[in-house]
Amino acid sequence: MRLWKKISIYFIYPAFMLAVGLGAGLTVQEFFYPNRQPSGQESSAQEGAAEGKTGKAGETQAGKGQAEEEPLQAAGGQEQVITADTRYVVERFDLADSSRTREEEPMPEQYIGMDREQFLDACEVYEASPSLEDANRGFLSMYVERFSAKEVVVRKNYESSTRPEEFYLAVENNYVVVYEADRKTRFMSTGIPVQSLSDELAKELLNFKYVGSEEELYDFLESYSS
Repeated sequence: MRLWKKISIYFIYPAFMLAVGLGAGLTVQEFFYPNRQPSGQESSAQEGAAEGKTGKAGETQAGKGQAEEEPLQAAGGQEQVITADTRYVVERFDLADSSRTREEEPMPEQYIGMDREQFLDACEVYEASPSLEDANRGFLSMYVERFSAKEVVVRKNYESSTRPEEFYLAVENNYVVVYEADRKTRFMSTGIPVQSLSDELAKELLNFKYVGSEEELYDFLESYSS
């Protein structure tokens, strides 16, 4: 019995006191540091949070990349088609006098909805059968200079066959010259010296003598050039 008491005093009592001390220490630590976690758990939590952030960042970047690619693909693959808002510009060039005009016109309804290839085909059809107005102006050909959904520019070539119907005779540098009906546009130089004409006719030429038709003009030139 005495032996048991000695064992209790030397072994059990110190163990009991050690347990009480550890428990009190943990209680004090939890009281003063309530949010503190063991280093292993804290490290695991930080690694998990870092992985979560990395995963979210990767998903965000991937989402941005996909969002950026989609508009680019859409823009690159967008088909250029004529709409009611497309500007239609017509350039006209007359080979007879090298005159050139450029003006914007309403887009013909039959061209709306066409892409470039369809519009080129339509131009070929027009060349074979132009409008009456273009035919009267001496229409020759038509080709596309620019094509987009914003603006279409075409060029029409003509060769005007219109000739003046009335003429005037005048004097220039002592020679007889022929002007058209506006008395500003020179039609031709005759090479006839004014000295070879009568005084009365020479005075008439100084004030622009009206001749009339082209046939009358050549009759006059033949009579004075021989």
